[in-house]
Amino acid sequence: MKTRRVRFTATAQRQVRSEKQWWLENRDHVEIFATEMREALRVVKLLPGAGAAYSHARVRGIRRIYLPKVAYHLYYTFDDDEVLVRALWGARRRRGPVLAR
Repeated sequence: MKTRRVRFTATAQRQVRSEKQWWLENRDHVEIFATEMREALRVVKLLPGAGAAYSHARVRGIRRIYLPKVAYHLYYTFDDDEVLVRALWGARRRRGPVLAR
């Protein structure tokens, strides 16, 4: 089993920082956000195909994994060497994120 490197787009970095800050300011169990992110990243590093295909994006090969305790989806693409996190998006929203090519 191969472990891939994980990178974040600038957009995904901003979204993660923003959502983490919101979580820290508005939730009692602040550790849950970091725990859910760590677990999702561990899964996509080892088994990137485990995420569900997301066909509503202009970018080919987008997948997403659900973070159930915080109700977000982590959107990403991958190849043999790397996972590229493209967005962190609230699962309760009525639409997915706009993902740049």
